Amino acid sequence: MLIALVAATHHQHVMAQNFPSSNDKIPAGWTGPVFKLSQDYPTTLPQDPLPWQAIDPTREPELYARTVYQYVLEGNVQADWEVRNNTVRKWYHAPWMHYGDTGREFIRGLTRERTTPAPGSAGTGELGPAQTRCFQNWAVGFYNPPGGYQVGKIWAKPGSPDPALSQFPDGTVIAKLLFTTAPDTEVPYLKGTVEWRANVHVFSGATCPNGALVRRPQTVRLLQVDIAIKDARAAETGWVFTTLSYNGNAPGATPWERMQLVGVMWGNDLAKNQQWINKMNGTPQHLGAQGRLNGPVDNPRSSCISCHATAQTPSRSPMIAPSQADAPRWFANYPGSRAFDAGATATDYSLQIAMGIQNLNRAKTPVRSTSNKDRWPVVIPAEDIKLMNRAFDSGRDVPLPIIMNKALEYPVGR
Repeated sequence: MLIALVAATHHQHVMAQNFPSSNDKIPAGWTGPVFKLSQDYPTTLPQDPLPWQAIDPTREPELYARTVYQYVLEGNVQADWEVRNNTVRKWYHAPWMHYGDTGREFIRGLTRERTTPAPGSAGTGELGPAQTRCFQNWAVGFYNPPGGYQVGKIWAKPGSPDPALSQFPDGTVIAKLLFTTAPDTEVPYLKGTVEWRANVHVFSGATCPNGALVRRPQTVRLLQVDIAIKDARAAETGWVFTTLSYNGNAPGATPWERMQLVGVMWGNDLAKNQQWINKMNGTPQHLGAQGRLNGPVDNPRSSCISCHATAQTPSRSPMIAPSQADAPRWFANYPGSRAFDAGATATDYSLQIAMGIQNLNRAKTPVRSTSNKDRWPVVIPAEDIKLMNRAFDSGRDVPLPIIMNKALEYPVGR
C-alpha cells in the first residue's frame, strides 16, 4: 500500500507523513498510553546549541558523555518520553520499525532486541549471579533535531527511501532506552528503576522461544541507555558511543540520576585506546570482545561500534562475527560512509535506518517457504532470509526451512 502524505505542515517542518506507529491491535478498553510516531521532521538543518561541542570526547570522555546524557534527558523526562511533546526540543523516530514479529508495540513504541540468554550454570548470568532464566529486552530509539532532519530526507519519498542520503550531520544524537522483562528478584540492582507497561511477548523465561509469539501488556524495567553522537573528532569512525546502565544502589533522587556510565568509545582499536571504561560502575557487567564497550543486554562477543558498523542495506552480514577468524573485519574502524559489504549502501552506523528500509522491502517482497514440521506453506518475505542470521540480536529466529528455486536457502551455517 502506498503511504500517503498528510496535507498539514508548519514552519520549517516537513509535511507530517503517515508512517504507521504500530501494527498491534489495541485491546478493547485500553486506557493507558498509546505510542505515536514522531514524524514531523525538520526541513531545514537545526542550528541549536550543542553543549558537548566544547568538550573533546577523546580527552574528556566522561564529561562529554555526562553532558550528552543530560541533553537527552532535557524535556524528555518531563514529557514522559513522548518525544514529539518535548517542550525544549522535539525528538524524532525512524519509520518502519513497526513491521514484523519484533516490531513496535503500541504502548511505548518498543521493538524487540537481543534476548538475554539463561545462564549456562548457576551464578554466571549476563545480568548478574542471581539470574536463572532468559529475558526479553525491548527498546525505543529517537533522533535529535539534526538527526530528525536527515531521517526526513532519507524518507522524503515514503515508498522509496534513499539510503544514499544516510550521512548524518555533525551534532546528530541518537538515543535508545532499553528495557528488560527481568525482575529485581533475579537482578537486584534493578530495584527502583523506571517501570513501563509494554505489549511484549508472552513466555516464562524457562525456555526462550522466538518468532510469532502472543503479545500482552506486561511490566518492563529500564536497564540500559545507549547514545550515539556524530562527531568529526572521532576521526576514524565519525561517531562516539556511550552506554549507561541502571544501578539501584547508586545515589540519586530519581532513576535517571542512578544511571551509571559503562563507558565511551570512538573506535574499535584497543592499541590506540579508543575508549574509556568506567571501572566504578558498581553493577555486574560484561563488556564486549576483549573488553570493548558494550551494555549489559548486548552480546558479549561484540561492541557498540562493531555492531553498528554493519548498518547497511541490503543486509549482507550479521551484526556479530560468525567466528574468530572473521573477527578482524568486525573490529576494524569504518567511516560511516563506507558499507560493511560490497554491493550494499552504508546507513552511517544507524541500524534503525537500515532495518526500516529492509522492513519496507520485506513488506513488498513475499516468497514461498515450506515447513517440514507442519506440512503447510508459509509466506516469509525475501529480506527475512538475509535477516534470519541476525536473529540473535532481533529476537527473531523462525525455524522454518526456506526453499527458493527448489534449493534450501535456510538454515545456513551460523
